[in-house]
Amino acid sequence: MKLFRSLLALAALAVAVVPFASAQGKKSIVITKIRGTDALAQRMADQGVALSMDQVLQGLDSQVYDRIVNSRRFDVYDRSDADALLEEAGATGGTFIFNKVDYVLTIRVDSFNDRQETRRFASLGKTMMQRAVEISAVAKITEGATGKAVGTANINVAVRDSEARSANTTSRVGEASDDLINQATRELADKLALRAIEFIYPARIIARRDQVVTINRNDQAGAKVGQVWEVLAQGEELFDPDTGDSIIEEVYVGKVEIVRVTPQYSQAKVLEDLGIDRGAVVRMVEDAPDGEIE
Repeated sequence: MKLFRSLLALAALAVAVVPFASAQGKKSIVITKIRGTDALAQRMADQGVALSMDQVLQGLDSQVYDRIVNSRRFDVYDRSDADALLEEAGATGGTFIFNKVDYVLTIRVDSFNDRQETRRFASLGKTMMQRAVEISAVAKITEGATGKAVGTANINVAVRDSEARSANTTSRVGEASDDLINQATRELADKLALRAIEFIYPARIIARRDQVVTINRNDQAGAKVGQVWEVLAQGEELFDPDTGDSIIEEVYVGKVEIVRVTPQYSQAKVLEDLGIDRGAVVRMVEDAPDGEIE
């Protein structure tokens, strides 16, 4: 749950900084090729697990792209030009500008660990091994026309074998199985895509019928049955005296639980109602039970 609290804090910051975009129509975005940092690539090569790292990067590259496209929130442009321009900007020390799109999503994996953890069960007199995969990535959204950063988020995931195994049956670190790496990659892709969408399009209630509300988030945008979301109505426009930036006050008006997810939208039952209405922002505060990592 600590992970989700940190994600919620990042989402709150993003909503405060980025204006409500849906009133302006669908935005366009390009996703640059996902890479690992140079330091991480060198460490993985030194440890002999570069193959696992490559698997993560290739998986993330296709899965994040797929989730952004199928979220139906953006016009997604071809990425080849953006990759070339980003590489050129890095080589010259200049600012990456891409006038064809509203936003550019850049993701860098900065941490990857694939290891065996030892558990000692004193009552059984046995030592068991459990494989753990941990990945961290930084997502950055910039304006295509100016190169100005409008939001960043550091996302971490950690997954472990569901079953412990004895030491004499454990394979070498990094080569035991593809399943755990694929699981971690899918989870990270889900969270990265969700955060990118939240930066620009905060989730909102688009309809209400009695005690059921409809939310503009589909099955590819992070919504899952069982999630609990808080509902926030827009209040007054506030001004930061230090920066001059304007932000919209958010007022807590209730809580809902997702009960149905479709390729177009999600529906939720009202748990607490202090004035829930159309247009209110919703933000996840509790993930679905099967989303917990033990």
